[in-house]
Parts: sequence; C-alpha cells; structure tokens
Amino acid sequence: MIDVEKAPRLFVPWLVLATVCSVLMWLSPGEETIPYHVAWIGVALAYGFDPWPSGRTLAAIATYTLVTGGILVVRAAGGVIGWEETAEIPLMAILVLLSVWHVRRREFAWAELQKMADRDRMHAEQRERLSRLTSHEMRTPLTIATGYLDLLLDGESDGDRREDLLVVRDELGRLSRAGERLLRMMRLPDEQRREEVDLRELFEQVASRWSTVADRRWMVDSGTATCFVSAERLRACLDTLIENAVRHTSDGDAIRLTAFERAGTVHIGVADSGPGFSPELAKAINDQDFRTAQQLSQTSASGRTGLGLGLLHEMVAASAGKVLAGRSAEGGAIVLMALPQAGASVPASAPGAPVPHSAYG
Repeated sequence: MIDVEKAPRLFVPWLVLATVCSVLMWLSPGEETIPYHVAWIGVALAYGFDPWPSGRTLAAIATYTLVTGGILVVRAAGGVIGWEETAEIPLMAILVLLSVWHVRRREFAWAELQKMADRDRMHAEQRERLSRLTSHEMRTPLTIATGYLDLLLDGESDGDRREDLLVVRDELGRLSRAGERLLRMMRLPDEQRREEVDLRELFEQVASRWSTVADRRWMVDSGTATCFVSAERLRACLDTLIENAVRHTSDGDAIRLTAFERAGTVHIGVADSGPGFSPELAKAINDQDFRTAQQLSQTSASGRTGLGLGLLHEMVAASAGKVLAGRSAEGGAIVLMALPQAGASVPASAPGAPVPHSAYG
C-alpha cells in the first residue's frame, strides 16, 4: 500500500519544478519544448521513487496539463509554433498516467506479496503449535498404554493370553509409527534451513538411536563427508526409510545407512537385506512416477514405501534432486536421495553397483 505520510517528500519539490518550468515556457516563446518535457520527466521520476495519493496525483497532472496546454495553445494561435505541437498536450498526460498506473500496480502487487508472506508465517506457527500439541497428546497415552501392557506381559503365563497381548502391543507400535510419520509431514514445510551436515556423524546418531529399538545389524557407510541440506528434513527422511527397512526385515538382518558422491551428485539413503522392491515399483520410483509408485505401494505387500514416499519426494524436489530405488548389496532394497551439488545434474538411472560398507558398532 502507498504510504500517505511519505507522499509529500517529493511532491513539493516537483511542484516547485513544475512552477519554474511553466514560467520558463511563458517567458521563452518558441523555446517551450525543453521546460515542458523536463517537468513531465520530473513527475514520472518523483512518482516512481515516492508514489503520491491518487487524488493529489490526478490533481497535479490535470493542473500542469491545463497550465502548460494553455501556453502551447496561445503560442500556436500566435503562430510561434505549429498547431501540431499541441498534440503533445494529451499525449504527455496519457504517457504519465500510464506510468502512474504501472507504479500503483507494482505497489499493490508488493502489498499482496506481503500479505501472502504474513499468511504463510501464521500458518507455519499454527502448524508448529499443532505438531507440538499432537505429539504430546499422542505420545503420552501411547507410552502409558505400552508400559502397562509390558507389565501385563511380564506377569502373564498363559500362552494364548500372551499372544493376544503381543498383538495389541504390535498394533500400538504401528499406531505410534503412523503418528510419527504424520508429525514429520506436518513439520517438513517449516524445516527448510539448509546447512552443512556431517553425514557420518548424523548416520552414527540415527543408527545408535534405532539400534535400541530394533535388533538389526546396523551399518554406516559414508563415502562422502558432508552435504549442504536441511538436517531436520534429512533426519526425517532417514527415519522414514529406516522404519520401512525395519518393518520388512527380521532380527539379525542388515540395515545400512549409506552416502556417496558420484558425478557431482550426493546419494544418501538406506539399504537392507529384506525382500526388496517389486520390479514395477522400482521402475516407477526411478521414472519419478510417484502416482504409480504410491498406488503400487498401497496394493502390494512388498510396496514398502507408503506415506514415506511423499516425504522423500517433497525433500528432494525442494533440492532439485531425485529418488532412486534398486537392489542393495545385502540382497534387499536400497532407496537413495540423489541431491545435486552446485552446477551438477542428477542421473536418471537407478543406483549402480553397491558401494562397500563397514559395520556399525
């Protein structure tokens, strides 16, 4: 919006300029052209730097048009200039009015952008409050229920009842994981700050945290040291990939966190020794056909990706990267986020030969 309080800053100097130019036009018969155009140029410059209120602008343009137009008509009637020169009277006014219209359109567009930014900031704050509230409201009862269930399991000797309680515990775990995925998706739009991330350190932290949850052979293979990315987004996507890998592997199976650089592109992902992807799903992911991949993951028992595919796609799309899928060195699946470095392009093919890996812990 135009700030009315600032409007007089250049308006008064232009009024002085217009008055001087009008006087010079009257005192210089036959030399009216220069002062006439100088004042018009002045109004265009002044309004461009410091827009005036609409009423004041129209009044100024109309007044200057009448005053200078009258002088030009008098000169034409006296034979000092030709009548064709008077055509500039409406033409210059129209030209300046068009400039005023463009400036005002720019001002209103900027005001709309500011409103959109304010709305986005408000929505981000609302999402943050909602995610915190939801996290508390979901985790607390689930933790309490799981604790009581563990107590019942410890004191239960009947085989059938233990089996029923284990089913309930498994369902509580699924509910907890689903809640975690939803919370990650709620937070991802706000976690866009990029920084230089030490991949090995991040992998060690993630593997250590998950090793207390699932009995797997956790491995870290970081062939590249750092990557410039949002650490929170990357952690959320790794958690999602690991959750899928845990769900499709058994105790003692291998899960590997891997990162390597190839042709200027950093590949970050998770490999496992589970059943792997179906050929159709792997092809859909590598072709970036996420709608087909989402349908396959929902209808196939080995689809694996589910809601996590949306998380991955959102992150890599923000970094102009790709999601790649293939078969890992362990014989199962590998999902990679291919993130281009500055000036590099991302290959469209699936991951090539698996890179060497080292045991974690």
